[in-house]
Amino acid sequence: MYEYATAIGLDIGRTMIKTAIVRYGGDIICDFSYNYDCIPDREIMIKNVIDAVSATRVKAADYKVNPMCVGIAAKGFIDYREGIIFGPDQGIKGWEDVPLGNMVNSATGLPVFIDNDANLMAIAELYYGSALGFNNIIFVALRSGIGGAIIIDGKLYRGAYNAGGEIGQMSLDMFGQYSDKGIRGSFEYFASSVALVRNYLVMSGQVNDQSNNTFLKMRARDVFELSSRGDQYAKKAVEDNANYIGAGLANLISIFSPDIIILGGGMSMAGDEYIELIKESASANSLEFCRRDVKIVRAKLGFQASLQGAAIYALTRLDGKHI
Repeated sequence: MYEYATAIGLDIGRTMIKTAIVRYGGDIICDFSYNYDCIPDREIMIKNVIDAVSATRVKAADYKVNPMCVGIAAKGFIDYREGIIFGPDQGIKGWEDVPLGNMVNSATGLPVFIDNDANLMAIAELYYGSALGFNNIIFVALRSGIGGAIIIDGKLYRGAYNAGGEIGQMSLDMFGQYSDKGIRGSFEYFASSVALVRNYLVMSGQVNDQSNNTFLKMRARDVFELSSRGDQYAKKAVEDNANYIGAGLANLISIFSPDIIILGGGMSMAGDEYIELIKESASANSLEFCRRDVKIVRAKLGFQASLQGAAIYALTRLDGKHI
């Protein structure tokens, strides 16, 4: 692959589409965002993606580059070989079994490659971020849902049907509440940003129903801020959340014995004390032999990781290789 080859990286979100023009070496030349006021349906979302690619391609001329391909980061289960998004719908009506790769290719003429967003964030961290130089990596995206990716011997572990790496769905309590994915007591149910807010509101007496998520207008950032100001309920909610995250990581440490665990997503940007609590919980609940050299660190690339990962993935696939 040519040193100065570029690709368009695109990330499909619930409120916006983000794009970037990325060099093969990982440098982002420029990035853009395209917002929508409400969650679109299937047809509108497809149009939004095509329009975003086309607009970014036009803007690339201002930077005197001509992107060779498109990489798309999407949530849910993906047929990465055929460029089909299986779902689940992520709130987008009809967002299942979408042959998005072929559709974008037909509309733009560019080769298109699609994969799960957590997988692509992990790839970006492997090539340019916190995982550089490591071979056995677990990436955990801490956000409203918990995503994940596993890299073994430098290769992405995909599992059957490319469904591997659903870290958020491991069960921490088989007698716990059902999550919206239908899993009892899942890691995601206990440790996500939604769980943090829910736990705070219940402990502070503002809500008395653990199963009700309709009240969650508060953000995890607000709970972290309250905790830093000394709110006792917020401090306890943050501690509980860190302990749950650590317990989930401990399972992964004892099973995979990774070189490094990378924490991404918005919650990973909380203070050092929070990260230390996670590390303490992970250490206390994992096998000594497996945890003795493991590193637990924040992701380096932040919110750009999915765009960088999507672009390098596309250029690598275009070169006839797999990651």
